[in-house]
Amino acid sequence: MASGTVKWFNAEKGFGFIEQ
Repeated sequence: MASGTVKWFNAEKGFGFIEQ
């Protein structure tokens, strides 16, 4: 994944979208 600020994190799925 690209480096950046995490917009939000989903603990259920264990991943979060990265803001580019």
